[in-house]
This record gives sequence, structure tokens and C-alpha cells, in this order.
Amino acid sequence: DINIGIVLPLSGDFSSRSISHLNGIRLAVKDINDQGGINKSRIRLVVKDSNRISPAEAARDLIYKDNVSMIIGGFTSEETRIIQYISEKALIPFLTAICTHYEIAKSSSYTFRTITDDQRQFEALSSIAYNRYKAKRPAIIYDSELYGAESAQRYIEICSKHSQQVSNALSFPKGTINYKEQLESLFKTKPDSLVILAPAADSALIVRQAREMKFNKPILGANQCASSEFIHLAGIYSESVITTLPYNPRAGGQKFDSFLNSYQENYGSKADFDAETGYEALMIVTLALKSVSEKNLTIRDALSTLKVWDSIIGSGGFDDKGDQVRPPELAIIKDKQTIPISMEELF
Repeated sequence: DINIGIVLPLSGDFSSRSISHLNGIRLAVKDINDQGGINKSRIRLVVKDSNRISPAEAARDLIYKDNVSMIIGGFTSEETRIIQYISEKALIPFLTAICTHYEIAKSSSYTFRTITDDQRQFEALSSIAYNRYKAKRPAIIYDSELYGAESAQRYIEICSKHSQQVSNALSFPKGTINYKEQLESLFKTKPDSLVILAPAADSALIVRQAREMKFNKPILGANQCASSEFIHLAGIYSESVITTLPYNPRAGGQKFDSFLNSYQENYGSKADFDAETGYEALMIVTLALKSVSEKNLTIRDALSTLKVWDSIIGSGGFDDKGDQVRPPELAIIKDKQTIPISMEELF
């Protein structure tokens, strides 16, 4: 067997997204093993819940007790950095398909990422706010855990490049339900748009409360707002929210359609972005594992050579830092659907 470790918060606040991501990974493993595995070796997942044991303990056990060849996972930037640190020390490759913090994968030669990072997502959001809405004074609200002050500061710096002046930026602690105080403070500065950097559930509450307070300016959010969870919880208030997408779901063609059908058959539900990125992540690892046996490479070196690939969600590749080269996609929510901006006229 080829042992691959998985570290995700499978219980707690991010459990629904993590389970969906794991389901996508498991479906990819099933598909590979059903086809004979990698040179007759089967892939075996060793899964750890980072809410039941610490991310550090999970990564350590996977490496030194379970003898995994690499680790996939990470959710918050804090959790991902811990796994990254331990993997780096052990010279074990680590891949994340969820954590978008802009510094992940830039500071380690053993870390890889298959999702577009925050830096390019923020640039895309700032650009469309200026070009589409002529927004020059955005307000930012962000959570103190998933995104944090670092991300908010990075967004402010990007805005200045696009001739925008952030009117105000405020954080909120974990567990907040009523955002009236933060929103009132933000709206006193008369922003011409609102940017939300927060988990899906928090983003949905913020959008609802902002609209109920008669804020009628554009609202934009990072890819948490592209999730089905956000759209479900925000309901009609999600209408016209601009968000980044992990990818264009229509770029995968027949491969993507085949995956959707298979996922429905295996799990009895529709695949979402997290399931799709999980499936892609494992398939990218599979490409590297094939190179290991064919070219006598280490897994780390095999991953670093994957400059171009074609997956269920379109083309991608790693740059010299191990980061995804796929450009960010933008979408607008219409009738509770996430519509890529490039295809908006068709809807």
C-alpha cells in the first residue's frame, strides 16, 4: 500500500466542508484503486481529525507511526502552517487544496497547493469592484481566525494599487452572531462597497444583516461566498454578491460531468467545490506517484515537475514555489446559482 495522510477538521465549525473534501479524496482513491492502483500498489488513506487531536500531533503520528508518503489537508492558515512545519522538518511532502493564505507554499520547498491563493483572489476582487462598480472606498469586515488581520492588511495594500482607499476595516471574534456594531461603524465612513473575508456561515449572516440595515451598495467576498453553504444560509440576500471561485466548474468538460455522476452515485448528494478540489488534489498526487515509479523520482521532486495538468476542473499546474498557476475566477450569484462572470450573459 501507498499510505497517504489526511488532516482535516472533520468535527466542529468546518466539519461539513471538510467531510465533503474528504469524500472527494476518497472517491479519487476508489477510482485509482479500481483501475489497479499505482503499479499494482493500492492507495490507502490514513485520516486524522484535527479537532480531536492537535494538527501537530496528527501530522507527527502520520509521519512517524503510520509511515505516510505525504500529507493532504489543512484548513485554517494556523492549522496549515503547523502541518507544513512538521512535514518540512520530516522532509515529507504536504499538499493543501483548501487553505488559500497567500504565504502558504511560498516558504517551504515541501509544500504544494492546488487552489488559487488569496493574493490573486484579492487582486481580482479589487479589480472588478473598481472596473464594474467604480468603487473607490470599500469597507472590509473580516474574521480573526480564518482570514485575520494579515489578510485584511494585504487586501488594503492591493486596493491602493487600484486607486482605492479603504474607508475602514474591522474584525469580529469567533462565535459572533450579531454584527450590527461592526456594520454600523463601517457604514459611518460611507463606503461604496463592502468586502467580506470570513467563513461561509459568518459571511451569510453579515450579508443578511447588512441588507436589512438598508446597505444597497455592492457586496464582494472571497471564495467562502461561492459555497453552497453560504448561498443556502444567505437565501435571497445572496443575490448579486460578487465572489471568487476556486475554479470555473465548466472548464472540466466531460471529465467534470462524469465526476458529478459518480459522486452522486456514491454519496447520494451533489458534489460541491470542496468535494471537487479534494478529488483533483488526489488525482494530482496520483500523477506524481506515477512519475516516482517511472522516473525514479522522490514524491517531492515528482510534484515539483507538474507544471501543467488537466483535471476534472480544467487545466492547472505548480509554479516554482509549488503554488497553483491557475488564475482566479470571478462569479456573481443569481437566483441562488454561482455564475462565472465570463458566462454571465448566458444567464
